[in-house]
Amino acid sequence: MSEPVVPGDLGRFAEVPEVALSRTGALVAVAVSVPDVEANRYRRNVLVGPVDGAAPLVPVAGAARLPRWSPTDDRLAYVVDGADGCGIQLADASLVSGWPDPIEELCWSPDGERLLFVVREPVDRAWYETPEDRRPPLRLTTLGYRQDGVGWTVGRPRQAYLVDVGSGQTRRLSAGGFDDADFSWSPDGRSVFFVSQRHPGADRSPVNDVFVQDLGGAPRRLTTTTVQHGSPVPSPDGARLALTTLDVANYPAATHLAVLDLATGELTDLAAEMDRDCHGGSIVWTDDDTVAVVVEDAGAMRVVGFDVRTPGSHRELVGGERRITAFDARGGQLAVVTSGPVDPPAVAVIGPDGAERVRHAPTTVERGLRPPHHTPVTVAPGVTVDSWLVLPDDPGQHPLIVWLQGGGTQYGWQFSHELQLLVSAGQAVLYLNPRGSAGYGTAWMRTVSGPRATRPGSGWGGVDVADIAAVLRATLAAHPELDPGRVGVMGGSYGGLMTTHLLAQTDLFRAGWAERGPYNLYSDAGTKDEAPWFFEAYLGASHLEDPGSYWQASPVRLARQITAPLAIVHSEEDRRCSIGQAEELFMALKLAGREVEFVRFPGEGHELTRSGSPVHRLQRLEILLEWFGRHLNP
Repeated sequence: MSEPVVPGDLGRFAEVPEVALSRTGALVAVAVSVPDVEANRYRRNVLVGPVDGAAPLVPVAGAARLPRWSPTDDRLAYVVDGADGCGIQLADASLVSGWPDPIEELCWSPDGERLLFVVREPVDRAWYETPEDRRPPLRLTTLGYRQDGVGWTVGRPRQAYLVDVGSGQTRRLSAGGFDDADFSWSPDGRSVFFVSQRHPGADRSPVNDVFVQDLGGAPRRLTTTTVQHGSPVPSPDGARLALTTLDVANYPAATHLAVLDLATGELTDLAAEMDRDCHGGSIVWTDDDTVAVVVEDAGAMRVVGFDVRTPGSHRELVGGERRITAFDARGGQLAVVTSGPVDPPAVAVIGPDGAERVRHAPTTVERGLRPPHHTPVTVAPGVTVDSWLVLPDDPGQHPLIVWLQGGGTQYGWQFSHELQLLVSAGQAVLYLNPRGSAGYGTAWMRTVSGPRATRPGSGWGGVDVADIAAVLRATLAAHPELDPGRVGVMGGSYGGLMTTHLLAQTDLFRAGWAERGPYNLYSDAGTKDEAPWFFEAYLGASHLEDPGSYWQASPVRLARQITAPLAIVHSEEDRRCSIGQAEELFMALKLAGREVEFVRFPGEGHELTRSGSPVHRLQRLEILLEWFGRHLNP
């Protein structure tokens, strides 16, 4: 019998961020990341070997990431993180070493003679090297001066460098001190494409442009500064750029795949009919007329190929009730990173015959993983919400935890150590995609926009709360093995907002866990790293123009109506939803005499649960089990 999932398994389930195929498709490189709780760091490495499995994959030397194959031969470049800084390594040579700033991007020139890399580089390095108690104050004149998980962005633009593979000499390519990202090479190797914000008022929203820059020239803008562009990748013949676009002015909206005709400047939306989120970092041209990308759809993530000659024409390349989070296609081979509810991330290869086989599964620990039961639930006339229920493998009635996702995302066919941990502890878990979630198109996302938004909706705490409550009631009615008197609710970010709204607006829950959430939208609007555009888009006005809409959506307004015990969990360096959000909610509940516990994690940001220190992630899981064990167990 398999062992139950425990908190310490955090360091046994590996992540696979990337997979890359060599130019002929004969070799594969796999990036792997595993939390090391004892060392309190992430063990990252790149493994390399033949696609056909004739030999095992072997790790390269050092803490490696960002594997990139040469387009001319079988040389593999990758980034190595060391105590003395960051470096770029080939199998037989160190090209860059001791670079003071982390390398964020790496790509080969088409002739295999140069590598382009991108770093976030301080303009005034001495300022950062000065002790804080002697450091001069920052004198800010623009918004967008810091970002969650990054820190200060003002005076720290992303900059591109070139390194000559033969000599190891480097030179800066970026000029002007602007923030440049998402680089790719033109097929002739004479220029590069990237995205940047170089227009007046750029600090007010993420709207940007695509630029092209000759290696010896100045950048030239290719787009019209109307949407957010991402990940431009030229077609093999150099006639088009594939990229993603997000309609910021009418946000929320799905991120679409588009192509830019480099001769005419015409931008064509390839995913308008499909209307699903397309992942820009996954764009791969399979020939001059076909571009493939990862697409989020109804709880799954699949690979879809688009015919650029016929907008709207597409076909599924890899699908199923699972998530494909990364892929590459070369030489008739398709390599994918695949995972599912009971399948931790692994690399599979699909050959020309369509047969799929697992090439590398870095997680080898055997645990009792439980599959979900998928149930569509009608919550209103013409409205059906996908839900998934995971039950423990034990007889008798079980407590239930409603597990809510963050904003602009979807749940479904994902693998989650946290979910399986809760189930192994004897708690059933219910998750769903209420209106407002990703994976169902732009109109579905906009149902929770505010009444004054460009595309009005119910606002947060409206139809989303109604959908969650309806699915919960239907699930309890259909499953007598669930105890309706022992139901908890938990969520992070938007899920934290929903948790507090549900506790205030319904009497369905015995306890709650609200994490990294925005609880007072008026104060959050002045501190979050996505301000001012994010709330302005959702609510239709700034917090100065329409404070009433911000207060109406704020669950702290309803604090006196929350009677169930609540754990408020937050990170002190969170720049998306600042620690003040948790402090305000904690204060309100304490003044109301409620049972509440405030769990503060030092030195962490909004992404604690995904990329925080392994020790803190483990501590959080242990507290989570204790909290719901105390309040939901008999």
